[in-house]
Amino acid sequence: MYSTQLCSFLLIVITGTVFPGHILGVISVTEKSFEQAVLPPFVDGLNFLASVAENLLTSSDLPQVIQNVRQLLESSHQSLSKAEQSSLAQVKSLSANVEERLVEINRLNDEQKVLQDKQQGGHQDQESLAKQLQAAQKDLKNAFDAIDKATKAWYAAAEERKKGIGMIFLPVFGSIIGGVILGEAVQSLKKATNDLKKARLMRTMHKKAVEKYALQIQTSEVTIRSTEQTIAANTEKIKVLQQDLNSESALHQNLNKFLISLRKCTSLLSTVGKTSAANMYVELSGVLDGLLGVLDEIIVTLRPFVESSKEHSLLISARLPTIIQKLQEANLKLKKAAAS
Repeated sequence: MYSTQLCSFLLIVITGTVFPGHILGVISVTEKSFEQAVLPPFVDGLNFLASVAENLLTSSDLPQVIQNVRQLLESSHQSLSKAEQSSLAQVKSLSANVEERLVEINRLNDEQKVLQDKQQGGHQDQESLAKQLQAAQKDLKNAFDAIDKATKAWYAAAEERKKGIGMIFLPVFGSIIGGVILGEAVQSLKKATNDLKKARLMRTMHKKAVEKYALQIQTSEVTIRSTEQTIAANTEKIKVLQQDLNSESALHQNLNKFLISLRKCTSLLSTVGKTSAANMYVELSGVLDGLLGVLDEIIVTLRPFVESSKEHSLLISARLPTIIQKLQEANLKLKKAAAS
């Protein structure tokens, strides 16, 4: 009857939204559902209502067509009920989608808090490591200075030892003075040797400390960059999910409105043949009164969403209004028959 063209129209009408590309998967599923499950019975229901109006308007003898009209209304009720059930399934499916989006957004927000705390801790660790590295570099410099000082002291003591040895062989007081110088030089040389050994050990220790803190800072920087990238990726995911959530929530809300309108129609049609009206004309007129109210409500609600499309606007401004106009004329005919 109205294939994919009317299907697309119904979606635009119901949602009033042009959806971004990242949720086309969701929307295409909805279009397929509309085309296969909702659209045929919905259009059939409208066609049965159009036939009701046609039967009532073209007949010169209402009693002859009244039974046929009631059967058409029952058929419309069956078709619209089927469309209602299919719409309800879509509403439930969208509700599940919305819930999944909310759960995922909340999960990512919780993860963001953990990552942000980790990032903040990483920056604090870097500050601490930078201070430790600076202290280790200072200690390493002092160790090099100590080595330089001990080396100079060692060479000075070695020279004094040579001098002492040389004076020992001098006549008169040479052996005494030389002995004193040699003794002091030996002690100085021993001390310089120990100092040089300690300084070299300190140099090795502080060099390892410098390398350790430098590596830890480098590792910390890699972790911080990785965390920043994850935070940025999660931020984009949350943005996309929020857009999907907003679109799906709007779609859910409007589909639910469409479902409510269908329920009003099926509820009214379910009363055919079951009321305590004075006669069949009054009963049918009452049903048509209600249906006209619902169809007018649909027209008023949906018109703003399709005004930008000439093709879709023609469908909503010509097809349904024509059915409504004919039903209104038929209803007037029924009211006159009931009053006579």
